[in-house]
Amino acid sequence: MTQEIGRSQLPPVTVPAGVEMRNEYQAWLDEVDDELIGGGLVIAEAMPRILRALLAADRTGVAEARAQANDVHERCRRVEDQGFLLLAREAPVSGDLRRLVSILRLVHDVERSGSLMRHVAEAVERLDVRQLPPALRLQLQELGARSIDVFGRGLDAWRQRDALAIRELVELDTSVDTLRTGLLVRARDLEGRGEELLVLGLLGRYFERLADHGVAFAQHVAFVVTGERVEVGT
Repeated sequence: MTQEIGRSQLPPVTVPAGVEMRNEYQAWLDEVDDELIGGGLVIAEAMPRILRALLAADRTGVAEARAQANDVHERCRRVEDQGFLLLAREAPVSGDLRRLVSILRLVHDVERSGSLMRHVAEAVERLDVRQLPPALRLQLQELGARSIDVFGRGLDAWRQRDALAIRELVELDTSVDTLRTGLLVRARDLEGRGEELLVLGLLGRYFERLADHGVAFAQHVAFVVTGERVEVGT
């Protein structure tokens, strides 16, 4: 008869020191990556609300957007601090090195996107979108929605390590550029309304840059996965 061995009778498993150190290193790298993603998610989740508030001339969310931008800034500082420590102490190689280098580059895209988020929210203090011609309001709404979509898709590509997402995102980013051009063309109807024209021009630029930062996520994930850099806009 075979005697059943209880768990308490089994000898303890000893984890080799090298394996334990490797696990700690991977956990540290994952934490830095998660902090970067957390900053991106703050922006991706806040921007649809900010766009709706802009279109409704609702100023109540401006303070919250400023606080969220500060949160993103602090997250980015932690990513930089921990990322450079990890780089200096652990000397990652190969795929881990590509991942960490990409994180340290993307942290600037996330921080700038946080600033863009705040700028869009604050624009409601200078422009009442409800007073614009209907076609111009619609153009602004489409531009904002498309750029937010591109940013969110780029962040998702990074989270899922989707190296093929870059192709679709480049096409979507091109449509953002087209929408921005259309916004500026329609804004010519605001002749004599200099302040509104100025703010619309700035909003067009903010949304265009937000989409560009989304594309940057997709560029870097392609580099992490394949080791090949993908150039866009050339």
